[in-house]
Amino acid sequence: MNKKHLLILPAFIIAFIAVEILIGNLLGFPKYGVLYKMKGMRASAGHQNVYKPYSEYWNLKEKFEIYRRNNLGLPGANVNVSESAKYVCVLGSSFIENMYISPELMSTTVFQNKLRDDSKMFSVLNLGYNGYDPYDCLRRMVYYESAYKPECVMLVINSYKSDSYLLIENPFDINPASMYIDNSFKSNASIFLRNNSAFIRLVSLLFQEGNEQTVLPSAGVPPEGEPYLTDLEMCLNGFFKRYGNRFVCVSIMNNGEVNRKLDQYCKDNNINFEYSDIMTPENQIEGDWHLNTKGNAALGNFLYESYRKHFITGR
Repeated sequence: MNKKHLLILPAFIIAFIAVEILIGNLLGFPKYGVLYKMKGMRASAGHQNVYKPYSEYWNLKEKFEIYRRNNLGLPGANVNVSESAKYVCVLGSSFIENMYISPELMSTTVFQNKLRDDSKMFSVLNLGYNGYDPYDCLRRMVYYESAYKPECVMLVINSYKSDSYLLIENPFDINPASMYIDNSFKSNASIFLRNNSAFIRLVSLLFQEGNEQTVLPSAGVPPEGEPYLTDLEMCLNGFFKRYGNRFVCVSIMNNGEVNRKLDQYCKDNNINFEYSDIMTPENQIEGDWHLNTKGNAALGNFLYESYRKHFITGR
């Protein structure tokens, strides 16, 4: 009986190695690639990953393809990090993070290529993150601004839902110290195992942390059918208060009423704002609302046009 027990461990080790070779080497399934986990970067509970340079990930939407993050561990093309580099920071949700299209076709890469035709010093930082609303984007920008001082900050909105700030006391008085690395044993052990095993990384997807705080409805419920823009306006004011004329909001919503109302509000409050109804069926992945290659090209060109208008010809 004891001899049988002694055989179980080496058998398990051999099986694990075989599965790891199959999944990681033959099938090419990527490992975790996480540098560390942050707390406080987002209003809701849970962690936000900060990724290693050149870490791998896979296409979430269509056929299985492996892509690499850039030299900063961010989506998109490599960026210039020399002392003379100037940073244009683009924020948004999964429409900007773009884990479903190759990095060279992303809107931020299209934008960067056009911007570098004007000056090699400029680099576009893709700070998009899946599920972020405008307030989450503001907190993310505050985290990254200490390392990469932005020449301008561009927020891309694909929706007017912006109520996560309600989870935070004094939400627009953001203290960078409220965002910190989780150095707990559990967090570090999880990162180590998933960074070093494609099999463990794959199995861990079945146990993803998905419990986040929910945002309660606002007390002032708008009339039925009328878009409630107060939360978004609060967030735009928060960006403007921190970045002034270095900030521009870019709406890609295919909603003329909302875009016109936001445009007027921003004019009344001296906030830079541009809109284009890029979220149309011909610009979207079939069966999904995210942008396809054509849509990403359109957004990249529109970001460049908006940048030139407000930060070059507008000066």
